[in-house]
Amino acid sequence: MVIVVNLKAKKLISIPMPKEYLESLIHAGYRIIGKYGAYEPCYYFKTALKDRIMCYKYWFYGTKTHRCIQWSPIVECNQACQFCWRVHRMDLGLPPFKLTDPEIIDWDEPETLIDLVIKEYYKTLKGFDPRYNPKVDREMWEDAMRGPDHLATSLIGEPLMYPRIDDLMYLGRKKGMTTFIVSNGTMPHVLERMHTLPHQLYISVVGPDFKTWAMITKPLWDARGQWENLMRTLELLPSLNTRKVFRITAVKDYNLIYPEKYARLVEISEPDFVEVKGYSWVGRSRERLPRSSQPTIDDIREFAYTLSELTGYEIIDEVPRARVVLLWNGTTPLELRPRDIEGAKK
Repeated sequence: MVIVVNLKAKKLISIPMPKEYLESLIHAGYRIIGKYGAYEPCYYFKTALKDRIMCYKYWFYGTKTHRCIQWSPIVECNQACQFCWRVHRMDLGLPPFKLTDPEIIDWDEPETLIDLVIKEYYKTLKGFDPRYNPKVDREMWEDAMRGPDHLATSLIGEPLMYPRIDDLMYLGRKKGMTTFIVSNGTMPHVLERMHTLPHQLYISVVGPDFKTWAMITKPLWDARGQWENLMRTLELLPSLNTRKVFRITAVKDYNLIYPEKYARLVEISEPDFVEVKGYSWVGRSRERLPRSSQPTIDDIREFAYTLSELTGYEIIDEVPRARVVLLWNGTTPLELRPRDIEGAKK
């Protein structure tokens, strides 16, 4: 018997960012950082500069929306979440990337990535220069030009796949920025060995049990193993010396169910905060989910209040525009930075 090996497919699986994927990201508006990373100013970055309408993370934690870098050092992911608005490899007929041997990949140095993404931040801001764009708030723009003060490693992909993620967090702190990482929680071994954790670590828990979680996240391989790793991460969280957020991206009729099961996971992980954030029917997710999957703020409030009663966590804030409610453990300091933007709007 002759076995035929598809060498192209094998290469695509082991090497990140094939040409077709790269081109699709550029077409979608992402700025490529280094070989495998990306930066994109979010919607609220622009509204903050023009109208002082701030991201909910400003109201919850004090991070300045107009001085925030939203990025990721690697665009690849081990899941194909139904609610994700970003393009997936499979949308282009490409096999998934699997990080089997980090040593064979020509990674960018962390110093290079940080320098490149900061340059891209300033390049973006120059396009908002109020001398040529009268809709921009000059005071906000001038404040933003002082430099970024928040590094949100949350744009796309699973950032813990980048092997020197801890060095990125160290460099961000060294440059005076607060740092966030948003992770799907399937790489606890990386969190265990990080020498510099972010100021705040988000773990996305988008299902209260394996069946619901697997249905909504669509793991690209070893679904059961990824779920077990997520459980390991939740068990690890109490020992990590940083602020932790238990994030539920709520998709109506899919995972906005079984609050008692979520409460049990909150009890295990002992996060500082729980965010219940409504899914938005935008981008590529419109090809995967019906519009009715987008919950209302009332749906989010109802679920959050039930979760509050079950966990003892206090509902401390909400931003209806973003359809997000914040629950708090009652002890962790609420803000990383004071909210000091006069005239800021929710």
